[in-house]
Amino acid sequence: MKIKSFWVKILIILFPVIAGGLVYFFRHELYYIGTLFPACPSYTYLHFLCPGCGNTRSVQHLLTGDIAESVRYNPVPLFGIIVGLLGYVELVAIVLNKPVIVIPRSKLFWKLIIFIFIFYFIIRNFIDIF
Repeated sequence: MKIKSFWVKILIILFPVIAGGLVYFFRHELYYIGTLFPACPSYTYLHFLCPGCGNTRSVQHLLTGDIAESVRYNPVPLFGIIVGLLGYVELVAIVLNKPVIVIPRSKLFWKLIIFIFIFYFIIRNFIDIF
């Protein structure tokens, strides 16, 4: 894939700076919006932590810069951000005409990641890890 338009290249390179700036300046509003979500029905009624339980609190702690507490509630948002940043590095490398593969493409790697997350989501219902 070759990107020829100069302005598209500039937008691709500046996008995370603009997006990061918007998240930084509106982090208090984003934190507040997270408080408006209803409680998880599976936990409220069944006392069972679903894979999505803790995502809102995890993102709220990421917005305040508390990475350890974010991972404590749910590691998926941080993992998604890391994969997104690695994908962005690959995109910028394509824009600069120096393609590089940063995200592993191995099926075994992704199966292992999925297994780890499934194991974590099951175990956290039985053992208070943190």
